Amino acid sequence: MKNNKKNETIGTGEALRRLMKLGSGYPLWFYSTLLIALVLAFVSSYRPVLISRAIDSDILTHKSFPDLYESLLFIFLLLLAEVVLQYLLVYASNYVAQNVIRGLRIKLYKKLIYFKSAFFDRTPLGVLVTRSVSDIETISTIFTDGILMVLGDILRIIFVVVVMYWINWELATIALFIFPVMLIITRTFQKAIKKAFSEERTQTANQNSFVQERLSGMNIVQVFNQQKKEYNNFFRINTQLEKAYLKTVFYFSLFFPVVDIITGVAVGIMIWYAGRNALTAHDISPGVVIAFTTSYINMLVRPMRQIADRFNTIQRGIVGAERVFTVLDSQHEIPDNGTVKKETILGNIVFDKVYFSYVEGENVLKDLSFTVNPGERVAIVGATGAGKSTIINLLSRFYDISGGHIYIDGVDIQNYELHNLRSHIAVVLQDVFLFNETLMENITLGNKNITYEQVRQAAREIEIDDFIMSLPNGYEYEVSERGSSISLGQRQLISFLRAYLYNPSILVLDEATSSIDTQSEALIQKATDKITRNRTSIIIAHRLATIQNADTIIVLDHGRIVEKGNHKFLLEKGGYYKKLYDAQFNEKTLS
Repeated sequence: MKNNKKNETIGTGEALRRLMKLGSGYPLWFYSTLLIALVLAFVSSYRPVLISRAIDSDILTHKSFPDLYESLLFIFLLLLAEVVLQYLLVYASNYVAQNVIRGLRIKLYKKLIYFKSAFFDRTPLGVLVTRSVSDIETISTIFTDGILMVLGDILRIIFVVVVMYWINWELATIALFIFPVMLIITRTFQKAIKKAFSEERTQTANQNSFVQERLSGMNIVQVFNQQKKEYNNFFRINTQLEKAYLKTVFYFSLFFPVVDIITGVAVGIMIWYAGRNALTAHDISPGVVIAFTTSYINMLVRPMRQIADRFNTIQRGIVGAERVFTVLDSQHEIPDNGTVKKETILGNIVFDKVYFSYVEGENVLKDLSFTVNPGERVAIVGATGAGKSTIINLLSRFYDISGGHIYIDGVDIQNYELHNLRSHIAVVLQDVFLFNETLMENITLGNKNITYEQVRQAAREIEIDDFIMSLPNGYEYEVSERGSSISLGQRQLISFLRAYLYNPSILVLDEATSSIDTQSEALIQKATDKITRNRTSIIIAHRLATIQNADTIIVLDHGRIVEKGNHKFLLEKGGYYKKLYDAQFNEKTLS
C-alpha cells in the first residue's frame, strides 16, 4: 500500500489552527470564554489599586471605620466577582473542550471503521487505542488549561502592565525587566519540551500495544511458560516510558525555579529603588510599594508562569492533535466510487485473470480465473498459503486486486456501491468474532428490524435452536469478550445463523471444522447444507470430507488453479486433489 509521506505528520501551527477552528464551531461558548477572560483580567488587576489607596488614604490614620468598612466591602465584592468569573471561565472552557473532543472521537472512529483491512494488518491495535482515547484526551487540555486560559493570562498581563504604569511608571519599568528574560527562557525550553512530550506519547502507544497484544494472547504466554520473558519485556517498555516521562518532568522542574529567582531579583530591585527614593524628595508611597511587591509583581509573574506551564500542556495536546489529525488525514479507505445499486442479484461470479499481493511484488494470486454460476456450490481447496482465504477478502472488497477483474452478475465489483455490494454477500469466517453482548445482539448485530421470533424461526430451520435455548437465558445469554465463554463449534453455529438470517444472495464459508467436537461438526454440516441450498456459495474447505457434494471443486496451489471438477472426477483423475484427500484420510485413520 502506498502512503503519502507528506501527509504522515502535520505541523504544530496547522494542528493548532485546526483545533481553534473546531473550538470556534461553538461560537456562543467559545467567544463567551474570551469575553469572561477579558472582564476577569480587568477585575483582578484593579483589586490591588483599591488596597493601595486604602493604605495610602486617611482611613487608617484618622481611624475612619465607616470608610474602612466601605473599602473592605468594595474589595470583597471585587473578590466575589473574581470567583464567579473564574467559575464561568472554567465551565465555559471545559464545555468547549468536551464538545471538541466528542466531535473528534466520532470523526476518528468513523474514519477507522472504513479503513482497509491492510491498515489494521500492519497497525498495532494498542496504537489505535492510544490515538482514540489518550491522545484525544490530551487535546481537551488545550482548551481547558491551554489556549483559552493563555489568552486570559495574556489579557491579565496587559491590564496589569497598564495599571502599573498608571500608578508608578518607574516601578512598572523595573517589573517589565522580567519579560525579555522570560521570553528567552521559554524559547530555550520550547523545542526540548516538545521533543520530550512526543517521545512520551510514542512510548505510551508502545506500552498500550504491548499490553493489549499480551492480554489477548495470554494463553500462548502461559502454555509456553513465557511469563518471565514477557514480564521482562514489559519491565523494559515501562522503564522507557518512565524515562520519557521523567525527561518532561526534568524540563518542567528546571523552569520554575529559574522563574522564581528572576521574580525575587525583580522584587529586590523594586524594594531597593523605593528605599533609595525614600531618602530623596521623590518619595514612593507605602501603598504603591506594597501593591507592586506583594500584588502586581505576583500578578505579572503568575500569569507568565501559568503561560509557561500551560505552554507545556499545549505542547502535550498538540503532539496528541498532530497524531490524531495524521490519522484523520490519511487515506486508507477502500475507494467507494461505484454507482451501481441492485435490489437483488442472481449470484453469478466471475474471476477474470485476477492478480493480488499483500506485499508489492509478491503475488498471492496469479492469473486466477473461474466462474461460479447462480445457485452453484463451489468449494476451494489447497494447502496452507495457497490463497484460499484471499478469495474471500477480494470478493467482499476487504482488499482490492492488483490486476484483472471480478464480476458479479456481469458488473465489475468496483462499480458497485460498496455498501450495496456487501449487502448481497454474507461471510462466515474461520475465526468467529463475537462481541461482549447478548447472543441476540450478536446474531442481529443491533438490527432492530429483526424480531426475536424471526431469529428463533431461522435457528429452528438450521436446527440450532435447541442448542441456544440450552444456554443460560437462551438468546439473552451474555457472551464474554471474543465469545470465549462458548466453544469454537458453538461460535461457528452462531455465525451460521447470523449469515442465514440476513438471507444473502452469495454466501462465503470459511469452513472451520478441523478443531471442533463431533456433535458441533454434525450440526455445522447440517447448517451448511441448509444455508447453501439454492444459493450461490463458495466454501473454503479445510476438511475435504465435508465438500463431497459440492458442484465444483477448485484446487489451488501457490495462487494458481491446478485442478477443477467434482469430487468423483478429481479422485479418479488421481492428481493433486487425490493426494490431499489421501493425506487427510490417512491422518484421520491414524488418529
